[in-house]
Order: sequence, then C-alpha cells, then structure tokens
Amino acid sequence: MDVLILCGGFAKRLEPISLFIPKQLLPIKGKPLIDYIIKDAISLKAGRIIVATNRRFSDQFEYWTRNMKAIGMDSPQLIVEPTLKNDHKFGAIRGIDNAIRAAKLNDDLLVVAGDNFFDFSMAGLVEHFSKNRKPTICAYDVGSLDGAKSFGVLSVEGNVVKKFTEKPESPDSTLISTGIYLFPKELLSEFGEYLKDGNNPDAPGYFIQHLIKKHEVHAVVPKGNWYDIGTLDAYNKVCFG
Repeated sequence: MDVLILCGGFAKRLEPISLFIPKQLLPIKGKPLIDYIIKDAISLKAGRIIVATNRRFSDQFEYWTRNMKAIGMDSPQLIVEPTLKNDHKFGAIRGIDNAIRAAKLNDDLLVVAGDNFFDFSMAGLVEHFSKNRKPTICAYDVGSLDGAKSFGVLSVEGNVVKKFTEKPESPDSTLISTGIYLFPKELLSEFGEYLKDGNNPDAPGYFIQHLIKKHEVHAVVPKGNWYDIGTLDAYNKVCFG
C-alpha cells in the first residue's frame, strides 16, 4: 500500500496566513500539521509516501523534507503540480491522477487530504480494506445536520455506502467524508477515465458518486476526534481549544 497526501490547494478560507505558508505546514502543538499524518502513515508500514503540492509552495515543502532527513527520518517523495495560484489549481481528483502517473503508482492507494487533523489511527480503515478490498471511505459523525452541509455526506447500510452527496443543502445524514480514502490498485485507472469524461476534477465527492454507480464502496467510522483545518476558526480551536 502506498500513501498519497494531497497538498495542492491554496487554502483561500485561511487567508491571509495561507498567502505565506501552506496549511499543511501550519504548526499544531509544536509540529507541522502534516507531521501527524506522516507519523500515522509510517505506523501503517506503508510502501511509499507521496506528497503532492503546487509550485507556489514547493520550496517550503522541500525545506520541510530536508529537515526530516536532518533528524534521520525518511522523507516522502514530492510531486509538484505546475500551479501558482488558486485559479489554476489541479483539484483533488486531477492531483491524484497526476501523482499516480508521475510517481508510477501501481499498488493499493491510501489518499489523505493534507488538512486533516485527527487523534485516531488509520489502521482500522486499512484493516477493513484488507478484509474486503473495496474502495473505502474514512467517515466521521459531525453530530448535526447543519454541520454536515459543508462536507460530502454519506448514507450507509452496514458498511456499504448507498448514497454520497457533495455539500448538500439538506443533508439526510450527519455522517461525512473526512477526505481519507483507500482504493484498491485495480481501480487506479478510474481516475483518468473519470477525468477524460469531463467530470469535476476537484471535490472528491463527485468521484465517489461516480464510483458508487460502478462498484461497491465501503465506509469505516473510527473512534476519536477529527478536524478539517480549513478555516481560521477550526485552526484556532485545534490550537487553543
């Protein structure tokens, strides 16, 4: 299993601080946000760890990887998308497809949005996937229908996803996608095929909607806390409570 951490966006909702530093490198309790994801990925004994970023912030990520090497850690491979501003961003799905091709990925793939902060391990997701080998979403119960409006919302029966709606105005569930997905290697070609058909290259939820029509998709809800570090309020809550 390989791990791909998506850091290609420009975090408009976190401006002005995101004008100078990518949100994945924002400090939380003395460490960059992405370090927590990397630590958990390493504990899973993953094969390769890939970080996809944009050209605007590539220097900062290269400096971060050099620091990892300096303290004796294996640093992830960087894939740099040739984008400098939000209007030209690849989007999550195009970023995944680009990384698959650029890094020649051909193993099961754990995809993690780089703005995730959580205190659980992704091991439960991996364990479920290893038993079923179905594309699997790491889900989280936000506890309110109003809170679910900002995310991709799942309706499930058991572990099987029956419906997925991207940022619905009237959610029918409080269960949302965390932006963590595990895909079997046999389905990696689906990303390119989805894009060739002219589908939305950004929000992963639209790709999940596409996938559900063709394949059985599962969801796992770990025990623990999860935050989307997408706004200043969310970042302050994680840092200061």
